[in-house]
Amino acid sequence: MLQTWLLRIGVCLLKKPRFRKWAELEDKKYDVIKAVEQVAPNLPDILYAYLSSALRVRPKDYNSVYWKDIMYAFSMIHRVTVPEVSLPLVSRHSEKKNEKDPWDYSGRLWFFYSNIIASAYGWTVEQIAELPVNTALAYLQEILTEQQLEREFVWSTSEIAYPYNKQTKKSKFSPLHRPYWMLPDMDVKKKVPAIPKSLLPVGNVVKIDVKAQKIVSE
Repeated sequence: MLQTWLLRIGVCLLKKPRFRKWAELEDKKYDVIKAVEQVAPNLPDILYAYLSSALRVRPKDYNSVYWKDIMYAFSMIHRVTVPEVSLPLVSRHSEKKNEKDPWDYSGRLWFFYSNIIASAYGWTVEQIAELPVNTALAYLQEILTEQQLEREFVWSTSEIAYPYNKQTKKSKFSPLHRPYWMLPDMDVKKKVPAIPKSLLPVGNVVKIDVKAQKIVSE
């Protein structure tokens, strides 16, 4: 019972983490998700490691805590740590299977993100670590966007960007592929503009299909 109360106190004391802590938690959350997908036998240990990293007050023995309390704590940590800013970089997801690079390692996310920001702005690791999550992610998107646009410009000046078509006997520009978060959102439905009242016909409007049905029935 004491361990359960320690867990609940830890959940109550949750607060939004700074950038480094958030990145470390995201790495551990990814490990939890992969363990669930693979039905890994060490799933409880991976989940306990995630909780221990997020909570300031935590149980010494998770095995004596009810599973429903464990899952409640997991969901609350996710709710508190999820970014509030709606950026394409984090809100959109690639259609390709989300697999890590062969050279990846556990805990790399923080070093990967901090290296990008430090290289662009020259800030120290300590300064980057204490950034608000929403601010850091916005900086990341701007940096990555600028890098992509620079690559596109260099690409447009090369001969490779203009492949020759044997059928048309002409060269046509082939744009550089953009990452998924820079592509247009295909799920957004285009709003059909309303017809101005001044362009609507005068008088009663008769639906042709309804009138045709009446004629056929007669």
